[in-house]
Amino acid sequence: MERGSSIWIGSFQFSPIYKSHCCALGNQLEKLGFSVRYLFSKEYDWMLTDHQKKNTIFIGNSTDILSAIRDGFDLRNVAILREKIISERPDYIYMYNFHPFLNYYLAKLAQRNKIKYIYHMQEPYAENKKIYGGASQYWLHTFEFFQEKLVNNVNTVVLSSNVARNLFKKRYKKFKRNVIFIPLMYEDLGHNDRNEKRRYITFIGPPVPSKSPETFLKIIDNTQDLDLDYLLITRKPVRDKKYIKKNLEIYFKERISDYEIGDNLSRSIMTIAPYKVSTQSSVILTSFMYGTPVLSTNVGGISEVASHGKTGYLVNLGSSVSEWIAGLKFILSNQTIMSQNCRQEFINNFSEANWKNYLDYL
Repeated sequence: MERGSSIWIGSFQFSPIYKSHCCALGNQLEKLGFSVRYLFSKEYDWMLTDHQKKNTIFIGNSTDILSAIRDGFDLRNVAILREKIISERPDYIYMYNFHPFLNYYLAKLAQRNKIKYIYHMQEPYAENKKIYGGASQYWLHTFEFFQEKLVNNVNTVVLSSNVARNLFKKRYKKFKRNVIFIPLMYEDLGHNDRNEKRRYITFIGPPVPSKSPETFLKIIDNTQDLDLDYLLITRKPVRDKKYIKKNLEIYFKERISDYEIGDNLSRSIMTIAPYKVSTQSSVILTSFMYGTPVLSTNVGGISEVASHGKTGYLVNLGSSVSEWIAGLKFILSNQTIMSQNCRQEFINNFSEANWKNYLDYL
């Protein structure tokens, strides 16, 4: 990237972690003299600072499948994008978190106006869609169809794990343009030591099928003799009575701020991530930000970021609950040194300051 250039960075589809990804890049580019604008769904508004809001173009209100469809067919959104492209003409556009319609419209506008479009792709292709359960498993077919249309109109694709890279090669065998490997990076919000006593073993929800919440519940049921406290953090209500347990606290809010996530992770001994599938996991890297080790399945790209016995404990998919409990006890016995390792791993590889190591590749 040429210093002093102008860039738009954003996510049209609301998912809280992408605010951190976008602003991590934006923060670093501003320090280097870039002119930075953000493109966000209006649903991000409450998460942004006044400075970030001032530099944001808000487009639509996409939070889920239905709102994404509504925003995609709302011609006012396309008109705003067209008008802003013509009036501002950024040198680069860098987009996260695929929106099935708006990202494609923007890529076509960028192409016509000779603007370099960079797409940071998190999920190139889901090989086993049934794992996701519910309507999501069927929506993924449509999602991947529209994502392919987008990819055919971008200049550069950025991937963040070897698993993602291999899936991309399977799905996009004919793609001849630029493909770059850059880790997912975050605003560093974990540098202020809260001096909290670590108490919880935490599952960050919602408890959907692909995250295997049943494993989490089995661990709770089989560790009653250890006198442990568990925490489930979720932005969606949990109504199933099987989650009512005397040592399980449910932290539910539709809007959970970055500070609240950090506060809970700073009070957590470990995070449990018994996922059935994961190309890469923001839960794990956010945990590392706050020095919180992870107890996780060894699937997908998780072993690329979580080091067994150092920053986490990895359990094979389909393992018995006793193997999970062995991992839990290992972290309990080594929590202090593992916490230090996690924080250092985040600083060295995933904190926003590391962006400077990759900008020349874009």
